[in-house]
Amino acid sequence: MQPIRILSPGLDLLGEVDNYLSFTFCRSYHSPGEFQLVTNRKVRNTEQLEINNLIMLGADTGKVGIIRHKEIKAGERGEEMLTIKGYALGTILSQRITIPPVGQAYDILEANAETVMKHYVRRNCLQISEMEFPFLVIGDDQQRGEIIKWQTRYKNLADELEQISTLTGLGWHIYPDFNARKWVFDIYNGRDFSASQQINPLVIFSPEFDNIRSQEFIDSLVGFGNYAIVAGRDEGANREIMMLGSDATGLDRHVIFVDARDVKDTADLPAKGEAKLAEHQRVISFQAEVLTAGPFKYQQDWDVGDVVTVQNKDWNVTMDTRITEVQEIHEASGFKLNVTFGNNLPTLPQKLKAALGDFKTESTR
Repeated sequence: MQPIRILSPGLDLLGEVDNYLSFTFCRSYHSPGEFQLVTNRKVRNTEQLEINNLIMLGADTGKVGIIRHKEIKAGERGEEMLTIKGYALGTILSQRITIPPVGQAYDILEANAETVMKHYVRRNCLQISEMEFPFLVIGDDQQRGEIIKWQTRYKNLADELEQISTLTGLGWHIYPDFNARKWVFDIYNGRDFSASQQINPLVIFSPEFDNIRSQEFIDSLVGFGNYAIVAGRDEGANREIMMLGSDATGLDRHVIFVDARDVKDTADLPAKGEAKLAEHQRVISFQAEVLTAGPFKYQQDWDVGDVVTVQNKDWNVTMDTRITEVQEIHEASGFKLNVTFGNNLPTLPQKLKAALGDFKTESTR
């Protein structure tokens, strides 16, 4: 098993743990991933596994997390098991909210998705007094992604980035730069290895290719919406109403209501509606345990964020989809990869967060 390096927030090496029961690191494309380490408390250097210290798998700067939870349990035989949990470095952005410029009700920007995301991070994590992360820097803006117009006001910064990421298909993360002793926020874009393109080599996951041990397929319309009624400012009969979305009719039309009274300019109502529809997509997802000894090598031939083809001919399912999550499981018995292709059904906490967000917007007068 690879050693777990323990780092200070300033990126100083505090020690290594190379004797552990299990280590799981989940890498996510649209939001910060999470990790869990289970080991005996008496293993060397475990005293350095303290809240807000960092862990890194080997020398991989793409697998660095910040410790947020620590627990020790003593067994009947006197053994003391230590469990450490935390999130990828991007989780620090959930500690900030989007604050509008002085004298303005909203922070509004129309630009490439990358420019918009970096603007909100720069403003709310570096430029506003008392909100700075002194060790954080932002990667050069390459102006990737489609042009969007976004407005925000006192929203959780990480949640806003996740929404923009889901809408535009760009991933985001924070990684350490050991030479500069900084944490770097940057955007990245997955590659396309699907069967529908002809530029890159194909990557196909299928039982037929002996590169998948198990599969789970989900096709769900739960929470789906493809047509939005967007209600803007004013009240009653004077309220601005706009409708947009799919041309589908009858049973195939799923209507959602979008309270957009916070949108000042009527011309921005369509963007608000489209962003909300992006949160109500049809869920088509594969989850699979990918064989590490298969023909396609993890982090060489494919990685988180890449678009690939997944297939099960017996189920009559073939789809080109993005790899949105990879869970690495490191144990003494071996190394496993659980991969999510496409989007998962929302969890209960995600549903509650969305419902509370809608309630808050609806209740604002």
